[in-house]
Amino acid sequence: MAIGEISKLTQRVRREAIVIQGLEVLVASEGNQSWTQTQIGYFKTLSDAGVTAINGTISHPSDELSDAVKKISKFYRALEGTESAKIALTVSDIESAKKEGKVGVIMGMQGSIPFERDLDLIKVFYNLGVRVMQIAFYQQNYLGAGCAESVDHGLTDNGRVTVKELNKLGILIDVSHCGDQTAIDVAEASEVPIAITHSTPATLVDLPRAKSDRTIKAIAEDGGVIGQVMLDFFNERKDRMGRPTLNDYIDNINYLVNLVGIDHVGLGFDLTPFWTKEVHDSFYVACPQIYSPHRFPIYEERYCKGFNGISNIIQVVEGLLRHGYSEDETKRILGGNWLRLFREVWK
Repeated sequence: MAIGEISKLTQRVRREAIVIQGLEVLVASEGNQSWTQTQIGYFKTLSDAGVTAINGTISHPSDELSDAVKKISKFYRALEGTESAKIALTVSDIESAKKEGKVGVIMGMQGSIPFERDLDLIKVFYNLGVRVMQIAFYQQNYLGAGCAESVDHGLTDNGRVTVKELNKLGILIDVSHCGDQTAIDVAEASEVPIAITHSTPATLVDLPRAKSDRTIKAIAEDGGVIGQVMLDFFNERKDRMGRPTLNDYIDNINYLVNLVGIDHVGLGFDLTPFWTKEVHDSFYVACPQIYSPHRFPIYEERYCKGFNGISNIIQVVEGLLRHGYSEDETKRILGGNWLRLFREVWK
């Protein structure tokens, strides 16, 4: 879909909407602890694309405590003086970012390694600005099972204590990389809604990290939200294998909406804007279970056809409207549902 084909309605809806991207990986690699001017410039790209806020992964999921804290501190230093971005700690911060034309960065963690043996550290990360935390990342840990485990025993006793602490502080719990049983257990244990910030429905897509209908319903029934990933193999459906398009992405959103309702679906692109081809290829070579049984992810084709990066988000807006979503429904998917969830969970 060429830019020239974008309707005035689409442009207005994007301009008016609070657009929240459920997951952006803001680290280039496991060893990255510095920020370049190119990386800082990306926040202007986000702002120019109409994005209001992102859930940004600042530290690598395998980072120990010291590395996680260092990367957060480096991020604060990197944002000093930039006019394109601000840390988002509250819903008001996101709303003000919209008015100011900035991108609100919601700091998120995709791994619990830094605090899983010492839950007192969760408050430290809260005080550092972290507002989204994931229970497990692919593998089993002290809290629960990741989706790459062959056996998912569910949330551990330590995990249940962790859920209570996250609820008390007002940190949104993410189960995107958890096994299905662990994710369901977290939903049942949590006193507030939780999120699947970036995944895809297992009924349609054959992937270890895809979520079952049962899991998606369990999260939605309590008020949670699921963000649909834009990565190529997360949209390659069982009934039509081959490189997916933006229409396939919208079809997956349609499936989720039909399954759990319009109020529980959002964007969770899982973009990796700073990954080089070398980082991308090495990641997938080391972890073939992540994309199997799909083809090896091609760096140049890592997203759905027609989406080359966040600047193409307006094509997603156009796709939603063309598929029959009303202006209000489109705005909810673009960010309204995430904003409602943050308002219910954050303190």
